[in-house]
Amino acid sequence: MKIESIRKIESRHIVKAYDCEVGDGYLQGSGKTMSDVDIDFQSDRRQEVKEYLERRYNTDGRQQVFSAGTLTTLKMKAVLKDVSRVHRVPVSVVNYITAIFGDDNMTWTDLFKLAATNKKVRDFILRYPRVIEDIRPLMGQPRSGSVHASAIITPKQQDGEPMECFDYTPIKKVDDLLISELDGYSIDEVGLLKNDCLGIKELSKIQAVIDICNREYGAGLSFEGIVRSGLDDEKTFRILSEGYTQNVFQFSSPGMTRFLQDMRPQCIGDLIAAGALYRPATLDSGSAEKYLLCRREEVAPVYLWGTYDALKNTYGVLVFQEQLAQMAREVGGFSLAEGVRLLKLISKKKIDVIRAMKEKFMTGAAAKGCPKEDAEHIWEMIEAGGGYLFNASHATAYAVTSYVGAYLKANYPTAFYTVALQWADDKEIPLLMSEMELCSKARIVPPEINTSRQVFFTDYGTDEIFWSLGRIKQLGAKAVACIVEEREKNGPYTSIEHFIHRIFRYKLKKYAYWDDPDNAEESVRVPVNARHVRNMILSGCFDKVEGIGTVTERYGLLARAAAELGFTLSEKDFPEELVGRHYFWSRQQIAVSGIGSVDYRRIFEASEARALVKGKASYLSLHDVLDPASDGRRAAVCASVTELSEHTYKDRTSGERKRFIKLTLQQNNDVAEMVCWSETCEAHREEISALKDRIVIVSGMVKYSDYSGTNNLQSTKSTIIHIV
Repeated sequence: MKIESIRKIESRHIVKAYDCEVGDGYLQGSGKTMSDVDIDFQSDRRQEVKEYLERRYNTDGRQQVFSAGTLTTLKMKAVLKDVSRVHRVPVSVVNYITAIFGDDNMTWTDLFKLAATNKKVRDFILRYPRVIEDIRPLMGQPRSGSVHASAIITPKQQDGEPMECFDYTPIKKVDDLLISELDGYSIDEVGLLKNDCLGIKELSKIQAVIDICNREYGAGLSFEGIVRSGLDDEKTFRILSEGYTQNVFQFSSPGMTRFLQDMRPQCIGDLIAAGALYRPATLDSGSAEKYLLCRREEVAPVYLWGTYDALKNTYGVLVFQEQLAQMAREVGGFSLAEGVRLLKLISKKKIDVIRAMKEKFMTGAAAKGCPKEDAEHIWEMIEAGGGYLFNASHATAYAVTSYVGAYLKANYPTAFYTVALQWADDKEIPLLMSEMELCSKARIVPPEINTSRQVFFTDYGTDEIFWSLGRIKQLGAKAVACIVEEREKNGPYTSIEHFIHRIFRYKLKKYAYWDDPDNAEESVRVPVNARHVRNMILSGCFDKVEGIGTVTERYGLLARAAAELGFTLSEKDFPEELVGRHYFWSRQQIAVSGIGSVDYRRIFEASEARALVKGKASYLSLHDVLDPASDGRRAAVCASVTELSEHTYKDRTSGERKRFIKLTLQQNNDVAEMVCWSETCEAHREEISALKDRIVIVSGMVKYSDYSGTNNLQSTKSTIIHIV
């Protein structure tokens, strides 16, 4: 595109702008490099954009569009393993040493600093000096290449001469793609414009929700329309403040959820700041905590000389890159271009040039009348923040996207959760279901043989989301297609026998038991087998058709299905002492489908462990454990153990390595973590080794974890572990 003329138009109406920044800071010339053009597209339509750019600019038989190459470089762990392999150092020894390295960004100097405090590393260096010497020149060298998600467009002519992309940079062809041999930083130095075409699934999900809202509710929504509506919807900010952030772009992690609960955002500016502040370096620097304290008016913001205009919207906290450039201009007398260059130099750690620019900054500050002490503090802020500050325009784009997702969640929850469930993995689904019950009228219901389909199906009249047949274990796409096609062709199924007669009418064999395999010809003709029938019964598919009132009645349904298929039930699979217990069937349902409800409080009340914890701890649900108000409470919990992992830590007193166990506890849709420390591991070794996939009653102390950003349960000397 070429701009041939510019015409100034004056508006008679007030135009509201949330933020703006003018100047030549990001222009080619005094700013030295072109800025990147970063644009996010729907992940399912990104390829259309790439193809359009190629059609638009690759004209007259000349190639103007290519993608930037990227390089991964050799870091300490990788180069040590590669060189050790050449010198035939035992793999087990190398893996042991590299496991000691806490940070893969270690430098040559860091290795020797570690050796000074760690005997194992020191012994390795002394035993294999050739390995250590050989890794030095290899560190930082390119290891492998890949393709960046960019489309770089080169000018068609330069100095009147026709040009192609090959004239600007070395190009290689990989799988019919033209890729530069230079990486993105080198392309900046060549002076080419890097146009990043990124595909993010969040935009695809948002568009899917909007399509449902327009189709089912006649809402007339669009992404642009929601953004232009004012970005001030009260319900949207309320659900974010209350922590209902699951599946909201950028805001769904436990730590960010807690941050938003502390912040209680009220406007789009708060969301922009949250996205920029909740990052490791910003959290470590204390900037995020200072921002929250000032925003809640617990601490008064402090503005150093000349920084008020730059920092007034962030309570005196340096949050954005643009603020740094503005401070460099207003305090140190830099141009915006010099401020942007300073930012890039700090991020690339160009120490010598930075020192020279500091002298210029201090001279400019003195000329403007800034006290030397304030100037020193301001420079320290600039130098410390330059390495991790976030770009305000980037943060704004992300915040607006997050707002749109949260707006749809607050105002059209059933449509939002329908799409969220379609995209979710198995670990995300319980969290979504738990939140859905707390903040919306949408409800997940078990699969139903006459309603459910391959994907989640929603009845928008009743706000019921029917569980997907495709999520029932071992029920593949072909089997589901066969069941749905027969239902749509010949009407609903009326009983378990009716279902079996219709689906299996072309399969003459009788089964020996549920897992009796079909031969290849039978599988092609009828892709449904006895195992599929069992799993559908256990997941609740036939409860409505058969009028099942309680989950224990599924035993009779299984017996009837088995009789139709040619066999009887095995007592080994369905023990007499368990078939009458509700939790046996609920856990079977959860195991085969991922949905179900166990009454854990009822199990606790009937167990022997109740008497053991009486007076020592209060029974809490996992939802109560996760409540911030429960921090410090002694709790007894009944839950299923879904995951178990062993870890070690260094005892601060003795210096020895000790082990601890992390348990993932689940109560239906609620998930929490329990940490069993070394004393508990030793006292309950046999019980802990048998916990996986079992129902357990445990007691401990509820504590907030900085690591996970939420409460967990931690063992104490009096912890009880009882397997149900």
